[in-house]
Amino acid sequence: MSRLELNDLSHPDLDPYRSLKHTNSTRWSGRFVIEGHRCVRRLLESRFKTLSVVASDRRVHLIENDVPPDVPLYVIPETQAETLLGFKFHAGVIGCGQRTRPPRWDDVLPRDPSAPALIVACPRTTDPDNLGGLIRLGAGFGVTAVALNEGCADPFSRRVLRVSMGNAFHLPIVDSDNLAGDLRYLREKHGFRIAAAVLDDAAIPLAQVRRPSRLVLLLGNEADGLEQEWVDLSDEKVVIPMADQTDSLNVTVAAGIMLHHFTQVSGLAR
Repeated sequence: MSRLELNDLSHPDLDPYRSLKHTNSTRWSGRFVIEGHRCVRRLLESRFKTLSVVASDRRVHLIENDVPPDVPLYVIPETQAETLLGFKFHAGVIGCGQRTRPPRWDDVLPRDPSAPALIVACPRTTDPDNLGGLIRLGAGFGVTAVALNEGCADPFSRRVLRVSMGNAFHLPIVDSDNLAGDLRYLREKHGFRIAAAVLDDAAIPLAQVRRPSRLVLLLGNEADGLEQEWVDLSDEKVVIPMADQTDSLNVTVAAGIMLHHFTQVSGLAR
């Protein structure tokens, strides 16, 4: 472990951690930052390169034994941390990792064309908390990948990584520049069916849906649901029946219910 005590916050190696309230400031930088000792530990254990770790002098004990010798560990006074980061450093540990090329479908799909697969596709999930929750759910229910369209929140933003508990490090996330085209490709070339989660009396109640071997679950925007073009692209519409006077569920709650159904219902391969 290369440990360095820093009282001078102008040190250039601290630049990735400055003013992190600008949540998308790392999106195009080739880096990302992740907060909390458990999440930083997941980064250190992942395939992603850890560029550095910063800890407050009061919290460094939570991570110092996990940082390998080739990763710099910077220890800063807790009283100065807010000046550097732009927020209260309650977690006391933060790390910086190097982004890699997002996976392509050939990297993600099972090589056996008959093997089951389950993909969560998000055309316009803009809320970081919801995207982080979806990634965590996807990892928990063993989905094959999460597919994101242009305009979605950054899956490696600090907030998304924190909510997802670092699960983006091992769950494949396909960052698509043409999600509609990708969905057609998955259906025509790889035998997927596409189910759109909607609020529609004409949709099939979830309990009556038997999952095909290969399925894409389309989830809508937090406020507006799925736009019609995505519903039209799907093979079936699926709804979670709810009591009267309830207009909708949070997208992560709905996703959890649907993923539980699709992975647990008797007779379905995961």
